[in-house]
Amino acid sequence: MFIAVTDLVGCQDGAVTMYEWGHNTALCSPRVQGSFSKVTQLQFNTQGNKFGVSDGEGLVYLWQCGYSANTTKPFLKLQCHNKQTSDFDFVSSSSLIATAGHSSESKNVALWDTLLPQRSSLIQAFTCHEHGASCVVFAPQHNILISSGKKGDICIFDIRQRLLRQTFQAHDMPIKSLAIDPSEEFFVTGSSDGDIKVWGLNVHNLLYTFNGEHSRKNFFQSSVSGVLQLAVTGQNQLYSCGADGSMKVRQLPEPDLIVKTYSNMY
Repeated sequence: MFIAVTDLVGCQDGAVTMYEWGHNTALCSPRVQGSFSKVTQLQFNTQGNKFGVSDGEGLVYLWQCGYSANTTKPFLKLQCHNKQTSDFDFVSSSSLIATAGHSSESKNVALWDTLLPQRSSLIQAFTCHEHGASCVVFAPQHNILISSGKKGDICIFDIRQRLLRQTFQAHDMPIKSLAIDPSEEFFVTGSSDGDIKVWGLNVHNLLYTFNGEHSRKNFFQSSVSGVLQLAVTGQNQLYSCGADGSMKVRQLPEPDLIVKTYSNMY
């Protein structure tokens, strides 16, 4: 198995660059600036031998990653949504991917089998999330898919039965980020107004609320707002960063305990 010791950087100009930890020069540039739409998401699969990129034209690209792999050309290019693909996640063995985006027919969350021919690679599309889906995350132990929408709603899908199990309103504003803890006891949502909420995974009850955690405190308007990224470690530390330029670390289940705060990051 190939162990990933690299990092991916994606930009608004469509460029994607791969770096190796401890080195200043880039390993390769799978996508060059000016030739592609803006990058909306990029990530490695769990095994570390594959990575993907989604963009503003609704496309998802997949590359093999290894010492002998060709990273200059993707092995797969999928038109997943006809307006934009906002997010994606590798599912199970990583031959399946789940995508969240915006399609004209409102099929805004979809499952794709990358081993099938492209014409038949779409195995399930869900009509949900008016005005588009913003985030998606897979919970492998529960075999469920969690997606969020631009109107603040959450959808829970059963992957085995390929059906929508539950939907509920999580925020009044668009949800910008989703994360799940490694033990799959809870998941976290972050909205465009800077609020963060922690939800139980089995019952979907609200556990904690952090209002205005990453809200802008100036009068300058920006297309980037709110909570931009969330992550939960195995020690239940919640990492969050936002458009206010800060990154915070909280220790759950002690919601009032902020371990660290990094401000003015950009």
